[in-house]
Amino acid sequence: MHFWRIQSVRDILLIILVLAVVWLGYRMSAITVPLLVALGLAYLFEPVISRLQAKFRWRRTGAVSLILGLFMISVILVAVPVSVVIVGQTASFVRNAATGRYADGLDKAIAMLPEGPRADVQRGKTWIEDTLPWSARIFGDEVETKDTSTSADPSTEETPETPESLAETKAMPAPVTEADSIPPSEEQALQQMVEAEVTRQLATQGDPLGFLGSGASVAPTSTAPKPWAFGTSAVDLVGAGAQRLWGVALGVIELGLVVFLVPFYFFFFATAYPSVLEFARGIVPKEHEEMVFHLVGEMDRAVSGFVRGRLVISAILGTIFAIGWLIVGVPYSLALGLLVGIFCAVPYLSAVGVPIAITLLVVDQVSLPEADRYAWWGLLLWPTLVYMIGQSLDDWVLTPFMQGKATDLDPVSIVVAVLAGGTLAGLYGMLLAVPVAACVKILLRELLMPRIRAWANGRARDPLPGG
Repeated sequence: MHFWRIQSVRDILLIILVLAVVWLGYRMSAITVPLLVALGLAYLFEPVISRLQAKFRWRRTGAVSLILGLFMISVILVAVPVSVVIVGQTASFVRNAATGRYADGLDKAIAMLPEGPRADVQRGKTWIEDTLPWSARIFGDEVETKDTSTSADPSTEETPETPESLAETKAMPAPVTEADSIPPSEEQALQQMVEAEVTRQLATQGDPLGFLGSGASVAPTSTAPKPWAFGTSAVDLVGAGAQRLWGVALGVIELGLVVFLVPFYFFFFATAYPSVLEFARGIVPKEHEEMVFHLVGEMDRAVSGFVRGRLVISAILGTIFAIGWLIVGVPYSLALGLLVGIFCAVPYLSAVGVPIAITLLVVDQVSLPEADRYAWWGLLLWPTLVYMIGQSLDDWVLTPFMQGKATDLDPVSIVVAVLAGGTLAGLYGMLLAVPVAACVKILLRELLMPRIRAWANGRARDPLPGG
């Protein structure tokens, strides 16, 4: 028997092959990412394509072409204008936050709090500034540090004023000040520094014009002097600018490739999807065909139902939050609604949008005249009410109608899975946690639990696989 015919060796080789494919795909992400996105879209749109074929008696190519055409039209008529507005709102918020425009509003909002919560908020503000130094711009504290930094420089520190110095200052003419003149000692030191710098530069670049003179001594260097090149700094500057432009151009080209490759791959994956399924069925061993098809069907039902349902629910809830917060006066509501809509892909994660909406509304309201402001309870009530309406619609209408019990997981299991996925792999883990938990539950229910029950009833010796 050859060593590659041993089952354990085959398993190890298979694991190595999978890891090598994953590593290669990571290194070639510019190609594999559009490929995986297109494959996922083909998987998600498969029921729609099948229904179009069955209802209109179309060929598969026609159904896929119709979906691509509708997608392009929706991108041009809806996605592009909305994206322009959202990008504008996001850029405006970032610009205003970076310039400290909201600092006054935050200070007023903090001043409106009672003494106890105000001290807690101040401590939290200090902790945020220590943890994230760039946040000082938002709170307006960096401006103060910049203003006081010049006075802390010992070279600009003024000498103490005495009666003699005050008398001398009054006796001087008004237009002339002490800061306008340079003491002779400093002027001589500055001249020596300039001469030393010129000597060093000419020694490095060469001295074709004899500026250093015949008797000038040049410090020896470890490398040979470079030939004289007129406009070297200008060339370096142009080179740096060209490098930045090249980086921007590469980014635009990469984005264009993604935009082009995803529909291109999607068309071929969607048209060839039945052939791919038929190929996958052909490589399954005959003795395990029934069990494998059953398990894959159950996993497909759980994963596809959850993913398709969450995508549609996220789009609906994002629209509801954006319009609702726009009505109650939350600034940048479209950008915030889009962000929270993306968070809706993970169950119960959309709650992070409530404190953000309340903070934006508070900062915006304190800048208005007192007669035009909301009452303190309105600042808390209206953004929260919009979220509660959207979440109630999700819990009672959208999720039961669009997802049903696709994952067959109770709310506690979903929360535990989301927290575990976030702990292990961050946001990606939270996105994949529920489908993975649903698949694990199917495997436990279909494979492991029957063995455990048979072992408990005395019909099997070992509940573990292979026993």
